[in-house]
Amino acid sequence: MSSDATSPNKAAWLPAAQANIEVGPAPMPTPAGTEAVIQVHSAALNPADAVVQKRGLLLQPENYPFVLGNDIAGIVHAVGPNNTRFKPGDRVTALCRAFARKNPAYGGFQLYSIVDEPMLAKIPDHIGFSEASVFGLGLATAAYSLFNKNALALDLPVPGGNAPNGKLLLIWGGASSVGACGNQAAKAAGYTIAATASAKNFDLLREMGAEYIFDYNTDSVVEDIVAALKGKGEMAGVFSAIGTPPALAQCAAIIGQLEGRKHVATVRPPHFPALENWPEGIEISSNLSTSIAENEVGRVVFGVWLEAALADGSMKCRPHCDVVGKGLEGVQGALDIMFKGVSAKKLVVEIA
Repeated sequence: MSSDATSPNKAAWLPAAQANIEVGPAPMPTPAGTEAVIQVHSAALNPADAVVQKRGLLLQPENYPFVLGNDIAGIVHAVGPNNTRFKPGDRVTALCRAFARKNPAYGGFQLYSIVDEPMLAKIPDHIGFSEASVFGLGLATAAYSLFNKNALALDLPVPGGNAPNGKLLLIWGGASSVGACGNQAAKAAGYTIAATASAKNFDLLREMGAEYIFDYNTDSVVEDIVAALKGKGEMAGVFSAIGTPPALAQCAAIIGQLEGRKHVATVRPPHFPALENWPEGIEISSNLSTSIAENEVGRVVFGVWLEAALADGSMKCRPHCDVVGKGLEGVQGALDIMFKGVSAKKLVVEIA
């Protein structure tokens, strides 16, 4: 943990595996290349943040002390010498890549954080920082499964939206952060969306533009989806925003009975154990969410489409944000809430 008391930066440090957050001084980051330093106003939480803290996953002893946090919104403080998209003072939403970098300077739970180009987008003045902080890892995870060549490889969204292409996409868990981002991005890419959620979240699915909606808690959900979608168009595949084996088995059972591509794209990272008894003839892909920063998917989704979609209102800040903490001192309480589980909302800490 830095002891530079002269730096204007402070961070919510994770000092060791399974330890509590400690707020303290942090080095002031300097952007290189096309990077940008963001003065963080709001930071949203993901399940990964809580799991890494509570269970000591993903990080090695040499990575501590560390700064968690992937999803932020704030103001550009400085840009690297090769960054031509942004200037100090721009209001932005951004994805931090601390886990990929294994470098706390890239963590979101601090006053000033470094962000890689192209994983940030300007936000219009009418969108607040807490609202705008809900994208980040959720959008990156959805974009990888939907558009990456190693997953579903769907057509990329464009500003203004693609014309409908007549193909169907099933999103399992459409009311989650990942599902809500995937729903909107795939809709903008021209796909007809079928989605599942708990019945209490059906209104959110409708707001996201899903045309076919199902309750994944019903015993007949597989049969219901097959009956509703059969003959309605070619399936582009299934995106499962819930990575549990039972959910994935249901997705495989559905896509196996419908016309089109037999592929289930999941949120499961590659290091997870292989699924047992996976049916033959059904493709399955894992997820390397933030790696889209290094290919065309990140450049298009964050660097082009997201900014335009926020400006014209076609991309909504969903799921709704729930501010559960103020200042860096509020991060630990927010992590405690996240670890217990949330549904159809995004927990946010207002940092500044």
